[in-house]
Amino acid sequence: MITTVDFYNKLENEDIFTNENFDLIDQVLTINHLKSNWVTFENCTFNCRSLEFKNMINEDIVLNFDHCTFNCSVTFQNCSLESIEFKNTKVLQSLTVRRLTLIDFVFLNESEFEKSKLCTNFNISKTKVTHFQFEKIEHVQGSFKFLGNKLSEKRGKTSFQNSTLTNVLFSENSFLGFSSFKRMYFKSTAENSKPIGAAFEFPGFYKNIFSKVSFSESNFMNTFQFENCDFLDTTWFEECKNLGNSELKFVSCKFEKYSLFDSSKFDKIEILHCKFLEKASFENFETNYFKLHQVTFAGAAYFDDLNKTNNKVIENWDRKTLRSIKRELVNTHNQIDYLRFKAYELKAYKKEVDKSNLRWKDSLILKLGEDSNNFGLDWTKGISFILKWSFFFYALYIVWYAFYINDANCNPTIEEFLVNYLKFLNPFSFLKSPIEDAENYFLPFLFFILGKIFVSYGIYQTIQAFRKFGVNGG
Repeated sequence: MITTVDFYNKLENEDIFTNENFDLIDQVLTINHLKSNWVTFENCTFNCRSLEFKNMINEDIVLNFDHCTFNCSVTFQNCSLESIEFKNTKVLQSLTVRRLTLIDFVFLNESEFEKSKLCTNFNISKTKVTHFQFEKIEHVQGSFKFLGNKLSEKRGKTSFQNSTLTNVLFSENSFLGFSSFKRMYFKSTAENSKPIGAAFEFPGFYKNIFSKVSFSESNFMNTFQFENCDFLDTTWFEECKNLGNSELKFVSCKFEKYSLFDSSKFDKIEILHCKFLEKASFENFETNYFKLHQVTFAGAAYFDDLNKTNNKVIENWDRKTLRSIKRELVNTHNQIDYLRFKAYELKAYKKEVDKSNLRWKDSLILKLGEDSNNFGLDWTKGISFILKWSFFFYALYIVWYAFYINDANCNPTIEEFLVNYLKFLNPFSFLKSPIEDAENYFLPFLFFILGKIFVSYGIYQTIQAFRKFGVNGG
């Protein structure tokens, strides 16, 4: 069995380790210096309590771990190196990176087919990296904490792509170059919904600074939050598609340049107390629940074709959200979608009014507006409204006329019934009753007048619906 002395001797005299099994179960391997500037561990297994690299100051050192198994925790602390590379890692209990200065940090799976599912606790904090690459990794259990780091300060690049991360907490990081979080799966488990000792309720990004950044095509599973984050340049959240169980929330965030959410799908999304200082685009955006609260759109906000094929759920959205969207549709001269959201806002207001017995007058007006033309959207409802109410009052008109003349068998022919009904519908014969002597009786004449009022109102509402594409939307 290899001893710790043997391990250190090998490390002192060799720079390539292949198929080594470092079996030091109860030992802590602490490395403070390396003789070679490039050290590679290939297909090696580390069976120890902990593997620690501490206080190494050599900006030419490259550490490369390829196809390795770590049945231990791995720690890098207070080091200044050129590069640390983990490629095709098979097993890793935990990885701690604290107070490092690096040119490159790579954690990568190069295989398209053989991806190990890592049950690992990642903790990367107070580290400066010029090029950060974390790609094609299946992190299915444990946590991923990324705290107080500064990345891409010297025209570098940060790349989290094509990976799954579980129980993430990104806090107080500065992403100074272009950062890509494309095609990421952010997952969480119930026991990690609130990090220990933190004020944060859910996994997410808190108090981060982003330069240009893309989260396009990523999947935010369960609840995920961006809070007090500053987006300094163009921001992409395009084509993120999870209508099933995504709950995305932005709280007190600032978007200084273009922000694009086009063609994304979320189950729920809330944007609260945020500022969009340039144009924001939600074109072809779809969600089952949308909430905007105290959001400032300093530039134009485009909501073209919002929920175009999923209209029914919009009626359950918050009225303030609907009003905000409607206002931005007016500002961008989107007359067609504006009319849709004007109707949705009125429907939402109707639900509020219906719960209050003190506003029955408003409730009645809104009910008639919905029944007569669906708040200006549907002319066929106007025709239906006219026929329904005119026939109702015409039937009462006939019945009470028969009662007054004391003739229960007053049965007109079909032709007489239809002709008189057409006369009843005629809005121009407002005071001329189809049956001349019916004007002499109170109730028949009352129902005749009420019928005319409802017919005239229905005609007006039908005309309004026909004019919905006019300059003033009817």
